[in-house]
Amino acid sequence: MNPSNLDAYQQAQKLAITPSAAESATLVKAAGILEKAKETITDMATYSAALKFNQRFWTVLQADLTSPGNKLSDKIKGDLLSLIIFIDKQTIKALADPKAEHLDVLIEINRNIAMGLRKQQTG
Repeated sequence: MNPSNLDAYQQAQKLAITPSAAESATLVKAAGILEKAKETITDMATYSAALKFNQRFWTVLQADLTSPGNKLSDKIKGDLLSLIIFIDKQTIKALADPKAEHLDVLIEINRNIAMGLRKQQTG
């Protein structure tokens, strides 16, 4: 396979990613960004950008959950929306009082949800 064909193939693979795989990858990325923010807690630009990136993901998910075309059960939607409310409150708390430990729960949630999404794809 010549390099241009390989590039085209790799690009096609990226486009073929499932929504669950994309969500999982984004959650892992957000967890990594939050981890980095913990290491540079005095850098408010990095800290707030990490929280903003994470919150943006959860806001997009919230919009999807409340859209008429979402096919998840009402129970799962309700559980996720409750989780999003908690994430919003934790984000506000972390912004108001910048501490590394305020990020731990957000990182844990992201990683656990990402792991569940990956298991769902393989299992």
